[in-house]
Amino acid sequence: MRPYFIVNPIAGGGKALEKFERVKQYFAKKRADFSYVMTDRAGQSTALAEEAYEKGERYIVAVGGDGTINEVAACLYKKDDVVMGICPFGTGNDFARVLDIPTDPDEAAGVLAEGTPRPVDMGLADDKPFINVGGIGFDVDVVINTEKFKKRFHGMIPYLFGIVQSMAHLKGIPVKITADGKQTSEDILLCAVANGSHFGGGMAVAPEADATDGLFDVCVIRRVGLLQFLHLLPKFVKGRHIGRKPIDYFRASEVSIDCGRRPMQLDGELGEYAPVTFRLVPGALKIMLKGS
Repeated sequence: MRPYFIVNPIAGGGKALEKFERVKQYFAKKRADFSYVMTDRAGQSTALAEEAYEKGERYIVAVGGDGTINEVAACLYKKDDVVMGICPFGTGNDFARVLDIPTDPDEAAGVLAEGTPRPVDMGLADDKPFINVGGIGFDVDVVINTEKFKKRFHGMIPYLFGIVQSMAHLKGIPVKITADGKQTSEDILLCAVANGSHFGGGMAVAPEADATDGLFDVCVIRRVGLLQFLHLLPKFVKGRHIGRKPIDYFRASEVSIDCGRRPMQLDGELGEYAPVTFRLVPGALKIMLKGS
């Protein structure tokens, strides 16, 4: 198949463009045909993917971070005759972790050239598609605060500062959560509905997630004090939080969160609001993965 790359040149602090040059070299050495287009503004990847599809491209590759992957996937999901590829060249590259897609450009190009298309699940937050993790609470605060620091810092530093500032204003949220018909009411710090395993630049929110199993992994952190949260956070980052007292961890295909009007994040991007119902769409998108 002939890949058509949609490249976000500023992803990863600009390193995505440098890495993409190596991908181009890989395909050029193989004398393999390919083409590409560069984005020049945020949110453009979805329109470019739709335009490519309408022109007959059937192997469309997102080159960038989780935001770029989300935008391309939002266009391609439920299109049975198209395959998506991923070059995870952003800062966090969270969704690539659950699919074992390498961030090294030569290895990523190898998967694109020699891999196998496999069906991968996607989520809907009401009617808005997402591919990795959606949720409310502490993660939303981290996204909001991280954006402030991205203006001055690069790499993982904005995430770390965003976490620290969010902890300084830690507070509980009263919610009703309905998962596959079973309802609970409690005060929480976070509710993450995960198709992938990581978010926030490498935090293993759902270490047991499988993006091909037809179920969300849901992680709820009940309200605790700052000291207990500080004790929990390193375990949360490393994915060792399952089974600990302030954590509820379960699987479901449909999850509703009723918490009043409150901002939420989808794949690390803000702009949507709860209350919300998350629904999983099994096998909604074919992605090129390792293996034959």
